[in-house]
Amino acid sequence: MNNILAFSDVLQTVFGIVIALLVLLLTITVHEFGHYIVGKLLKFKINEFAIGMGPAIFKKKLKNGEIFSIRIFPLGGYCAFEGEDDAGAPGREKEKPDVQVFDELKEDAPKQEEELSENAFNNKKPWQRVLVLMAGGVTNIVFAVLIIALNFSIYGHFCITPNEIAPSTDAIEQAYSLKAGDKIIEIDGQYIYLTTDFAEALKGKKKGDKVKILVENDGEKVTREVVLRKDVNVKSMADYYDGFEALGIASTLITNTKEGSLFINGAYIIGLEDGTRICTLTDLYGHLSKLSSGDTIAFEVKVNGEKQVLNVTIPEGFEAVNIEYDSLGAQNVAFKEFFKIESYYITYEDTLGSENIRLGFFEGLYRAPLYGLKSMWITLRSIAGLFNGTVSVKDISGPVGTISITSQYVTLGFNYALEIMALIGISIGVFNLLPIPALDGGRIVFVLIEWIRGKPINRKVEATIHLVGIIVLFAFAIIVDVLKLF
Repeated sequence: MNNILAFSDVLQTVFGIVIALLVLLLTITVHEFGHYIVGKLLKFKINEFAIGMGPAIFKKKLKNGEIFSIRIFPLGGYCAFEGEDDAGAPGREKEKPDVQVFDELKEDAPKQEEELSENAFNNKKPWQRVLVLMAGGVTNIVFAVLIIALNFSIYGHFCITPNEIAPSTDAIEQAYSLKAGDKIIEIDGQYIYLTTDFAEALKGKKKGDKVKILVENDGEKVTREVVLRKDVNVKSMADYYDGFEALGIASTLITNTKEGSLFINGAYIIGLEDGTRICTLTDLYGHLSKLSSGDTIAFEVKVNGEKQVLNVTIPEGFEAVNIEYDSLGAQNVAFKEFFKIESYYITYEDTLGSENIRLGFFEGLYRAPLYGLKSMWITLRSIAGLFNGTVSVKDISGPVGTISITSQYVTLGFNYALEIMALIGISIGVFNLLPIPALDGGRIVFVLIEWIRGKPINRKVEATIHLVGIIVLFAFAIIVDVLKLF
């Protein structure tokens, strides 16, 4: 039976990876199709439209001389304009008549022309080239917004939904609180599209402040007044745990221990055996500080996904550290050392989820572009965060990491597949338009310089700059994925 389950897991993993590759291939194909369709409208001469990279496994030459091909590696693709290589586009494969996968296709190889036609890439007007270069990224974004609208209309919009609300000894906090199962739609009138909106809506608010939150629970929309349980300090766009805690969403404490600790390394401390919930370090200290040496306390913990009871007998000498401290930080240091606990952190894995809220067709069409704009802004802020230190390299993903994340999402359901496809499309679209050598945005910069100067920068110099750019980008992508292993 275990072998069958293991084989099933392998099949699911393989299926997820295959679908992830297809999602990425579709995203890149849409990008290249954007270049293609605008190029056709502006009468650029196109030599080949390729899906995938590497040796061709299928080719067809159209009556207008264009070649359509499907290539063996499903990571990439291109729309090859005549003369584009001269514009500094390293990596665009030129077809040669003596290099073919199938002998019967040799006659389809484009002939080398001594002179470029008037419709070659570099012979078109600068504004036309700018439009063609912009078309790929813009098409990615537009396609992503259409996917979002489809997802919103069919499945609905993901909403942050607390599964459990932390108990409070404060009567006001208990009276003005969220309820388990509330789908959070708006906070003080700000629609919550992403967790970053959640953080922004609560940023700077103080303990005791009252906020109005529109939620849906059991199919009904209601506005709840919620008293915040702590100050909300947001230092980066991914810093939203303060907001969760301020709204009273229950968390789970996890301990990392040293050798000889009475606590289990990596255990989730759910609460006491009698059902009393432990959400934070303060909760844990509150229960421990009531005890004396030799007392035993029973915790309900989760280890490797399995719940069990952990009995902890307080060691001798506890009275020496169980004293009144000037701050929680000082108590933290003393208690950690005494119980041989290396570090603590909290998780919302079991207490916070996301559920769909159904949107009407027209509301979905209205919300989708706004969601897309939010996602674009997050992409730009993430890139900027790499330079100002608010985002770590470990927080982003290279090609391998993207495939891994995508494969996990697509196995959760078609709505998740649509969601991740849209987010990848927006990320690729925005990133490709940045003024970075080797990307479309970088090439646009050179066209704009040519437009202003009235003559191009030396084509060989431009090509070299783009070549260096693509090497740096590939190296960066590899480094990002390697860092994920540590």
